[in-house]
Amino acid sequence: QSVVILDIYRLRDINDTYGRETGDEVIKRVASTLINNQLENTDIIRSGGDEFLIYMIGYEEKKVSEYTKKLVRDMKDIPNSLGIEVGYSMILDEVKTVDDAINEAVSMMTKNKEKKRSKEQEGK
Repeated sequence: QSVVILDIYRLRDINDTYGRETGDEVIKRVASTLINNQLENTDIIRSGGDEFLIYMIGYEEKKVSEYTKKLVRDMKDIPNSLGIEVGYSMILDEVKTVDDAINEAVSMMTKNKEKKRSKEQEGK
């Protein structure tokens, strides 16, 4: 089992700059891209205003990693969007729970967002 957490990067800034209608359009385009790229034995859940959770069954870590990288690439083309950040976690034994995996995936995603923000700050 795998859990993928996907965050629409700086959705609040998009709403503040372009308006909520534009932000809502970005959310719809992200959802559409997720649905169009959905793999078998997966569930896509909108877990917050700017976050989605993808629950995957039967995939090795290499495939999960490739899938998340493809999503990041595909989301770069969404108009008025700043892309997404992703984190994932694998459940490989009976000890790790889905909640543990979600927390681990959120932690990875948060670290990826912090790296992106640091690069943006360096570019200023």
